[in-house]
Amino acid sequence: MDANTLSIISSAVVFLGVVAAIVTIIYNVRTAKKTQTANFLFESRQDAQYLESLHVLKQVHRSGKSFRAYVFPCNGGAITEDEMLERRKFQYILNFYERVAVSIREGIYNEKMIKRTSYNTVIETFDIAEPLIKAIREHINSDTTYQEFEWLVKRWKANPLKKNK
Repeated sequence: MDANTLSIISSAVVFLGVVAAIVTIIYNVRTAKKTQTANFLFESRQDAQYLESLHVLKQVHRSGKSFRAYVFPCNGGAITEDEMLERRKFQYILNFYERVAVSIREGIYNEKMIKRTSYNTVIETFDIAEPLIKAIREHINSDTTYQEFEWLVKRWKANPLKKNK
């Protein structure tokens, strides 16, 4: 073989090595993201504060009590101790989903995995809490509060989870 052929073969081998390295890195990143997501899903199902907060949010919703009353008490009164505890639970669940949405948007979590396991809960939680979110935004004069959670819900509603065939 002449030097020119060896140079071409050497360049091709180096190129294939670079391609293999890139493919390996992409594969490892995707696998790490799925592993991170699986860990998150498992841990969130064990999170007693998450489960209790979700339960309290749904319980207050079923009671018919206005979520606005937690931000704007009736007749200028004060929020009771029990209402303050409930409000902290609402904040926990809203902050939880805000972090999930940010993590999805930033590519930390695998959106498909979370959507397949939590679609109904995420949509229902936002739909229940939307009046509370609007009241909080109004109270603190901020349109960006829980905007990532809202972004995720709008995104999923625009492309609903489909039934497996």
